[in-house]
Amino acid sequence: MRATRATRALAAVYQARPDAALSEPEVETALAQAGVAVNKVTVYRMLDRFAAAGLLHKQVDAGRVTRYALAPQGEEGAAPRFECDDCHRQFRLSQGSAKVQKALQQVLQALATAGHESLAVDVAVHGRCADCAHPAEGAAA
Repeated sequence: MRATRATRALAAVYQARPDAALSEPEVETALAQAGVAVNKVTVYRMLDRFAAAGLLHKQVDAGRVTRYALAPQGEEGAAPRFECDDCHRQFRLSQGSAKVQKALQQVLQALATAGHESLAVDVAVHGRCADCAHPAEGAAA
């Protein structure tokens, strides 16, 4: 992957927001705010290249919007996330991750023992985020 101004800006977007799962329009807006105007097609291509390189994880939320988040690295494995049913924002869940990882490894091992291959796990907890559940409190802060 070439280190263009746009790819460096995309990497910076995710470095600044490591727990974010962003849609293409959100990434396009973040890049524009960083002073890098890139068209929609180019943004999709960059996101797909980052995902193919294992830097981003591509997922489709409950509203059928494709979102991209930093891919777990090393032993971290699948990162459980919370998805708001109202606004569809996603947040990576870090607390209790070790226990979740251990349980996921047991599930994957059981499936592999049964002969299944190319296994992947995507864990999402659904509900309403604090901003949607308590909008008046968020506006006052």
